[in-house]
Amino acid sequence: MKRTNHLHLLPGAVIPLLMLAACSTSNQSASDQSGSRSESGTSPGESAIAPLSKDGPLTISYIPITMNTQYTMTQYGMQEQIDRLGGSDFATLDVQAPASNDQSLSMQPSIMENAIAKGVDAIVLSTEDEQAMLPYMKKATEAGIPVFLTNMAEVNEDDAYFVSNIGYSQYDASHLIGEWVVDDTAGKDAKIGILEGYPGLLNDQRLAGFKDAIADHANLEVVASQTADWTRAKGQEVTENILTASPDIDIIYGMYDEMALGAVSAIKTMSTEKDIIVAGYDNTADGNAAIKNGELAVTVDTGSKKVGVELINAIKSFVTEGKAVDREINVPPTIVDATNVDEFGEDTYEYVPRDPE
Repeated sequence: MKRTNHLHLLPGAVIPLLMLAACSTSNQSASDQSGSRSESGTSPGESAIAPLSKDGPLTISYIPITMNTQYTMTQYGMQEQIDRLGGSDFATLDVQAPASNDQSLSMQPSIMENAIAKGVDAIVLSTEDEQAMLPYMKKATEAGIPVFLTNMAEVNEDDAYFVSNIGYSQYDASHLIGEWVVDDTAGKDAKIGILEGYPGLLNDQRLAGFKDAIADHANLEVVASQTADWTRAKGQEVTENILTASPDIDIIYGMYDEMALGAVSAIKTMSTEKDIIVAGYDNTADGNAAIKNGELAVTVDTGSKKVGVELINAIKSFVTEGKAVDREINVPPTIVDATNVDEFGEDTYEYVPRDPE
C-alpha cells in the first residue's frame, strides 16, 4: 500500500508572561566533566544546594535549547500544573529560549545570567553541553537558585550544581520502536533504513536502543543509516536517496517524527507501490495525525507534557516544601500505533487552562 502525507500544524496556545522563540529541533551531546565535586565539597550524586522553604509566588525560569514541539509541550505541562497549584498565586513561568539550535550554546549563558540577576526562584535548563553551562549552573546554585535539568541525554552524576534531571530515557523509547518492529514483522525478513539526527549522544542513544532491540533477530537487517538533520525536508531527501539505492527496503525508521514524515512524503513522491512501513519518534501532533490517516505506522510518546508536570512537582517539593527529590526522574515512554492513537487527543498538544485542585 502506498502511504501519503497530509500536514497538520501543531495547535498554538497563548500563555501570559511567556516569551517564545523560533522553532527548531534539538541535538544534545555530553562532555566529560571534572572538578565539580571538589569545588562544591559534596559527595558524588549530591546537590550542592539544600531543599528550601520559600513562600510563593515563585518565578520559574525555563531555558530550553530552543523552542520546538517537545519543549513547547513540556512548557504546556509546566503551565498546566502551575494552574492546578493555584496559577500565578503559586508561580509564574518565564520562558527564554535561544532562537535556534545552532545558537543554543552562544545564547544560553546570557539567558542564565539574566535569570540569576532577576533573582528567580528556580531554573529549568536543557542544554547541549552540560560542561559548557557548568559555570552558570554553579553561579545560580551559589546564589541560592536551584537548577533542574530536563531532556538531557546524559548527565554527570558528579555535577553538584543541579538538583534533579527530569525527562525520559532516549534509549528506552527507541528500544520500544525496535520491539514493535520485531513483533510486527513476526519473523519475516525485512530490510530497514534509518534516518538519524545530528551526531551526538542523543542520536547515539536512540540508535543504540533500536539496534539493541532487533539485534537477536536475523530476519531484520539495517541496510542504510544516514543523517537527516532532525527535519522533514532532509528526511524526504535522504529517504529518496536510500530508496533509490535500496528499493527493496521494507521499513524506514525516522528517529524523530519530522524525519519520519519526510520519509512518508518521499514514498508518495516516488509513487512506489511497495508497502513500506514508516516508524517515527516523539508522537508529535503531525505524527499522531499521520497514524490516524494510515500514513505513519508507529511512533513513541515520550510524555513531554508529563515531564512538565513532574518538573513543577519537583520544584514544589524542593523549593516550597523543603523536601529532597530524586536526582533522576523518568517518565515512561509509550508506543503509539493504530491500536491506541485515539487515546491522545488534542489536549495532548495544546495548552489547556486547568482549575486549581
